[in-house]
Amino acid sequence: MKQLIVMAATVALGVLLFQLIAGDADDSVLSVLKSVWEQEIAIRSGHP
Repeated sequence: MKQLIVMAATVALGVLLFQLIAGDADDSVLSVLKSVWEQEIAIRSGHP
């Protein structure tokens, strides 16, 4: 039973970390990096 609880917690943590890193939310790491990259390109190219 203990192994089942640990496995379920591990899967839940994995899903949570995936959503934090690559989720569709505006505050995910991937979304923030994309926004920063787009701003850098706009600054370097001279026009948005």
